[in-house]
Amino acid sequence: MTFEALWPLALLPLLAVVVLAARRSDLRWPALRLRASLALRLLAAGLLLLALCRPVVRPGSGEVSVAFVVDVSRSVAGGSIQDAVEWSRATARGVGAADAHFVAFADRPVAVEQAEDLLGVQVFDGAASSGLPPEGALDQAKTNIEAALRHAATMFPPDRLKRVVLFTDGRETEGDAASAISYLREAGIRVFPAPSEVRTDGGGFVSGVALPDDVRAGQMTLVEVEVFSAAGGPAEVRVLAGPADSAEREEHAAVRVELPPGASTVPVPVRIENEGMTVVEAEIGVAGDRLEGNDRRAASVAVGAAARILYVEGRPESASYLRDALESEGVSVQVAPPTALGVVDLNDWDAVVLSDVSPERLPEPTMRRIASYVRDDGGGLVFAAGESSYGEDGYSESVLEEALPVDFQIEEKWKDLSLIIVLDKSYSMYGRKIALAKEATKAALDLLEDTHRFGVVTFDWNPYTTIPLQIVSDREWIKEGISRIQASAQTNIYPALERAYEQLAESPSKVKHVILLSDGKTYPDDYEELVSRMEEDEITISTVAVGEEADRELLAGIAEWGDGRSYFIRDAARVQQIFVEETQIALDATLVEEPFHPVVRQRARVLDGLDFDVAPELKGFVATMAKDTAEVLLEGPDEEPLLARWQYGLGRASMFTSDCKNRWAADWVEWDGYGKFWTQVVRDAMRRGAGADIEFAVERRGSSADVTLSLIREDGSFPTGVEPELEVRYSGLVGRTALRQTGPGRYETEIPLDLPPGAAAEFRILDDSLPEDLTRDGELERAIHLSYPDEYRFLPPDDEALALLAAETGGVVAPTRGQVLAAGGDRVIRSRPLWPLLALLALIAYLLDLSVRRTPWVWTRLARLASTRFRPA
Repeated sequence: MTFEALWPLALLPLLAVVVLAARRSDLRWPALRLRASLALRLLAAGLLLLALCRPVVRPGSGEVSVAFVVDVSRSVAGGSIQDAVEWSRATARGVGAADAHFVAFADRPVAVEQAEDLLGVQVFDGAASSGLPPEGALDQAKTNIEAALRHAATMFPPDRLKRVVLFTDGRETEGDAASAISYLREAGIRVFPAPSEVRTDGGGFVSGVALPDDVRAGQMTLVEVEVFSAAGGPAEVRVLAGPADSAEREEHAAVRVELPPGASTVPVPVRIENEGMTVVEAEIGVAGDRLEGNDRRAASVAVGAAARILYVEGRPESASYLRDALESEGVSVQVAPPTALGVVDLNDWDAVVLSDVSPERLPEPTMRRIASYVRDDGGGLVFAAGESSYGEDGYSESVLEEALPVDFQIEEKWKDLSLIIVLDKSYSMYGRKIALAKEATKAALDLLEDTHRFGVVTFDWNPYTTIPLQIVSDREWIKEGISRIQASAQTNIYPALERAYEQLAESPSKVKHVILLSDGKTYPDDYEELVSRMEEDEITISTVAVGEEADRELLAGIAEWGDGRSYFIRDAARVQQIFVEETQIALDATLVEEPFHPVVRQRARVLDGLDFDVAPELKGFVATMAKDTAEVLLEGPDEEPLLARWQYGLGRASMFTSDCKNRWAADWVEWDGYGKFWTQVVRDAMRRGAGADIEFAVERRGSSADVTLSLIREDGSFPTGVEPELEVRYSGLVGRTALRQTGPGRYETEIPLDLPPGAAAEFRILDDSLPEDLTRDGELERAIHLSYPDEYRFLPPDDEALALLAAETGGVVAPTRGQVLAAGGDRVIRSRPLWPLLALLALIAYLLDLSVRRTPWVWTRLARLASTRFRPA
């Protein structure tokens, strides 16, 4: 018992006044009458004072009241609704009619008297109906669990334990059941979710369409179509696309797949040719599908201009491989010489690709331009290696190396090398040619260290061992032997090449290389068989054809069979440069020419859809060391980096340490994954936008859209005084509203939406509401598509949401009748005020006092009876 007021206790001394007044009364009443009147007056006054204190008693009760709330929306199977009604009817018998409540709900709740009435609730499908709905009918195309729970909470009497049995799949399309949890908990309502079975219509549906953030016109884009199939089986997934301002949609791709039961993602490659806002629709076709309304879903994407790549190839005759591969994937490629890098505006391109470019052809100012383009302007750089990009005396410690994710320096500087130069000294070489060739041979010798081996074989009709293969110790003697070479007779290459093979076969060196120079035609022989034997003994051959009379086809074949390089020059003055270059390549330890299979070290989106287990071998690479912050995605032998990338300032740089043409990648250019690989590598490195950082997002949530805009200036500061204005278009309506600022550079608003199925809402930030440096074409437009009601997404019950409801309110998922009806240790406190009873008793005491005062004859007679009964005998 508690008292709501205590001040009346201060009036207790007045009872003493009543007693004193009664004793001093001069009434001549019998003593019994006086005592009775005084007692009744004191009792009436005491009860009245106690009533003024407003006492309340709160006894506990374990009686239960249950609300049975049944989801009758479109996604719930009819048989499951029947089962819910039967279960509710049987359980209601345990609480009595007054404590059993029944609610059916879809878009809103409605209460009924009996469990059987749940089956008679009027419903309609708002997505499929075109006319006016029946009066009071529930729209099965929507589910509002929150409204149903809040409605059920109002039906309980205050002196009962409150229980809600919720029959639903937990897939709400409106409202937010989680937001009602605190209200239910404070009201002492336990929720017992009973998962309902989901309707199946014999087929599948498209639940979502996902596209990359950066889609370019003409590129092959991977559209991820999220589908669901209750039973699995064969299906066809089609993707259609068209401009956002047109209702026309053109089919771009179709794939046949075997769907597993449940949810899955089907990747569909699509090429969108035109830039601008584009609607992409995915459609599924499944045999036996009885509901076509959920077979299609749409999404919008801003398609940017086609990617533009500046491709600089060190060997222009080999540029066609990468150029054709990129262009076939919708990338615009401009092939240019290294000299162009010093004069063109690099910001006209999204990325620069450097392939096998010798460092001598990139002056330091040009390297600085490239580095600044990536670091400061956010451009992309892809560096593909080759024989010309060796390390120690090449790009090592250069400005360009700073921009790349690898270092060219390695511990080993020179290889253990045996080099033989096979030199044509026939009549056709007489004069300037033979003189330049001899000087070139001496220049190659000067590059070698004393531990290397060097030899010269000359030939006309016969072969001559001019300098036997030997340790380079007496350079002057070797040079004198070279100087004595004289031109004579006809050309016969085969015996000379065989003589060089005989010497190198006995050499202990790890690297054995031949440089063959000739300017004339030779006699036919089985060159391929000879060179193949040399290749088996790990001897490589490079060839130099001098002049138009040289046997260019044969020399090119020898280089190809011998895993070397072939050169054609018209001017013999270039011989020395080629000999020096070939010797440097043979010497440099960073060039590893051995076949290997790439190994995936780290999975990334850039490698999606590529199976390197079936990829051909690469035949060589440049040895490098990955920098600390670089990501190594592919590895070569001994865990050497093959594909590495990193963020360099505002841009991204990638390094492929093998080549991209018909040298080390001779087999790769024939691989069907070659184009896909290089396109994804280039796109991964491309510019992602320069200037201000702008993020504009629109997300549908039930019957509203959440709009967020984030603005950061190029210098990293947040704009001030900006009032972004949003334009919204849907169903023929156009409206504008201002976004409210919720934080530095962040603006938000919520837009109510009443989209009919098949409609779209377009959102655009008005350019004139933003400063000029914060506007960007195509990035401030978004769209929401409601291809079909969310209720048509027949997904399994949302067990996580139902479990949360139960856990937070003290209920149990899939309860038994006993669990619902059990008190579970709960007691409901009933507040019973006592003042009305006390006031009534005070009134009765007062009336009895009046009767004592107004009926003296009663007391006279009682006094006589008492005196007669107690008189002495």
